[in-house]
Amino acid sequence: MTQRIVSLGFLAAAVVVLAQAFSIPQGTGYQTVGPRAFPLLVGVGLAVVSVIGVIQAFRPGSTPGEVAAGSVASGEDTSGEVAPGEDASVEDGETHWPSVLMLLGALAAYALLLVPAGYWQATTLFFVAVARVLGSRRLVRDVLAGLVLALATYFLFDRLLGITLPPGLIRLAF
Repeated sequence: MTQRIVSLGFLAAAVVVLAQAFSIPQGTGYQTVGPRAFPLLVGVGLAVVSVIGVIQAFRPGSTPGEVAAGSVASGEDTSGEVAPGEDASVEDGETHWPSVLMLLGALAAYALLLVPAGYWQATTLFFVAVARVLGSRRLVRDVLAGLVLALATYFLFDRLLGITLPPGLIRLAF
C-alpha cells in the first residue's frame, strides 16, 4: 500500500512540475534553449519514472507479503531477501540511522560552507565526509578523488558554461 501511495505522490509531483514549467515564459530572440528547458526535462523524467512506479505498484501480484509464484516451489533459498513490494517495516530494521543523520549533517555543513569557503573547497570536504560516513578509510584517495571531481565540475560550470560559482578563500589563478 505504501508503494502505491508514494508512486501516486510522485506522479502528482510530476504533473505539478510540468504545469509550472509550462508557465515559464519562453525566451525571446535567437535563444535555442530558454529558461523553460531544464524544468521541462526534470518534469518529463519525473513523469516517466513515476509512471513506471505506478505500473509496478498496481500490477497484479504486487501486493505486500505475496511471494512470487514458483519461487519457493522451485527450491530457491529466499531467506534474507526482501521481495519487491514486501512491507517496508522489514527494511526499517536494516536502516543504519546514525549514518543517515551523519550524511544529513554533512549536507547541512556543505550548504553552510559553500559560499564562505568556496565551491571546490566545500565540495572536496563534502566528498571526503560522505566517503568516510559510507565506510572509506583511505583519506588520501578520498581527498584526491573529491578534489578532482570538484575542480572538474567547477571548471565545467564556472569557466566553460559561464555559471558563476563561489570562489571562496583560495581563488584559482586560471
